[in-house]
Amino acid sequence: MNWLSYFIWTIAFVLGVIVAYFVPESTLPLNAKFIFIGFWGAALGALLVSILSKKDPDRADPFNFPKPETELIPIVPKIEEPFSVVKESVVEQNKVPNPIIDSLIFPTEAWNLFCKKVLKNRPFYETIDSLASCLPQMFKNASGILYMYSGQQTELNKIIRFGKNVIGDDAITPAECASFHIGDIVVTDFSNELLSPGCTHLHHRPRGYSFCAPLEASEEHFGILTLQVDELPSGETADFWKLKLSVVTATLGLYIANQNMNLKFQEHSIRDTLTGVFNRRYMEESLHREVASANRHHTPIGVIMIYPDQVNTIMEARGRHAVEQLLWELGQRIPKYIRTEDIPCRYENEIFCIILPGADLFITQDRAEKIRREIEGLEIAYGNILLSTTLSIGIATMPQNANTAQGLIGDGLTALQSAINGGQNRVAVAPMEYR
Repeated sequence: MNWLSYFIWTIAFVLGVIVAYFVPESTLPLNAKFIFIGFWGAALGALLVSILSKKDPDRADPFNFPKPETELIPIVPKIEEPFSVVKESVVEQNKVPNPIIDSLIFPTEAWNLFCKKVLKNRPFYETIDSLASCLPQMFKNASGILYMYSGQQTELNKIIRFGKNVIGDDAITPAECASFHIGDIVVTDFSNELLSPGCTHLHHRPRGYSFCAPLEASEEHFGILTLQVDELPSGETADFWKLKLSVVTATLGLYIANQNMNLKFQEHSIRDTLTGVFNRRYMEESLHREVASANRHHTPIGVIMIYPDQVNTIMEARGRHAVEQLLWELGQRIPKYIRTEDIPCRYENEIFCIILPGADLFITQDRAEKIRREIEGLEIAYGNILLSTTLSIGIATMPQNANTAQGLIGDGLTALQSAINGGQNRVAVAPMEYR
């Protein structure tokens, strides 16, 4: 656009304003004059833009500012370009050595199966079986052992073993492994004569490389995964094996911690916090279940109700804490005097209850007498004194006394009261007339 066109447009607009000014208000009111000036300017502007558009289609703006020259650089390749060519060029320009991809030694299928077991929180044996299948594929030519605690924290026992070589004993102590002390993966290169291996449990095959990794999570130590290989596979390094081992142990450690947390939650929901035996809610659920099964299969059930006779005396002389110590000790002792299938519970306050599935009157009475005799001779250390008690015991059986859970408990409590009233330190049997 040249400046002459703009000057002509300005003159035309000013003439329109002058015409509107000199027209008398009797002919054209003031507000109509303003409307006329607005329409006049708009019409001239539209005419000017139309003229400029015809002269230069790429310029419809009223000012002739030069546009910067740009070039479109596509971020992604064009569709018509062969994909293989593009892929090769990108890979060649940005190629970074990746042993997982280059040597294809990561067992994707086996690892995914193991991870599915972990994510679905499958039982321990299922998850460990998946891990046992995965480890030989993940660590080629290696031999290994997974150690975990079994019942006590002073000894680690073999859970799984893989590989053709024996690299360690079936049981070791945590002190034999350096990874236990430092809480990190320990790599030993046995070809380095100046290096003193920190893991003394690897005395069976001290050659090549060894790797020991602690199984830890939630500030708990669960075990050790140890590996030994005479020579690392081609294209792999000790650092890469350490990386893979850290992935395995971190995943397994979190799984075990989650399993332990679930187990502790279940234990707390069914266990009495003081004595460690089952609580009353679990007792009632178990007894209803056992009664239903006994009615269906026509089998007997025995119930033993237990009360420590010296509770009130100990309470008056030593206080509540001494009574709690006594109850805790009974909770630890009673399960040792009954069968595996029997269910020891804390009924309420100082009363214990034992459910004996499949036990008739003879078995139930014999078990009650054994418990009474064992506890009668028990002395419990409490500070610088010894606590002791005798037991009053009441028993009831199904079908002799009752055919319902509530009836069995009621008859058992009645028999227990009879034992207390009869002089304590005795076993009382609920007679059939109590039904």
